[in-house]
Amino acid sequence: MPSDLEIPKFDQDHVQRGRDIYDLCSAISKEIMKRRQVKLGSIGLSAGTAGFIRVVGDREDLTLSDVARALRVETATLSSLAVRMERDRLLIRQPSPKDKRAMLLCLTPRARELGQQAELIANMDLADVTYGLSDSEQSQLVRSLQHVLQNFDDLSL
Repeated sequence: MPSDLEIPKFDQDHVQRGRDIYDLCSAISKEIMKRRQVKLGSIGLSAGTAGFIRVVGDREDLTLSDVARALRVETATLSSLAVRMERDRLLIRQPSPKDKRAMLLCLTPRARELGQQAELIANMDLADVTYGLSDSEQSQLVRSLQHVLQNFDDLSL
């Protein structure tokens, strides 16, 4: 019985390299997060909270949607985190003077201090990530991974 659905032919080497990239990026991400979470836990932060603080920084013009876009997660994913951060006195939400429906996010001084500590932790970890790679190898790796990420952005259009 003939099918209208054609099964595409894939270059198996190309598919395998894609699988390798996925597996390696996933393993690297998990390892970084595992190490960072242990260290962040010692100052009372989660990786999610530290990332949130990093994105908001000293800016006072970001909404929850802006932060979600920067972190590449859904806004709903950050809603409960924002509530916990308000409860823990790390975040203040205030109405936007430009759009009364929008709430702008402001970090408290305590959140800024914890953010600086988290940044030191991240910098120490991230310096180790590329140990042994030359500057040109690091630059090429960054460009290649940016290209891969752009491919995902292009596919979601």
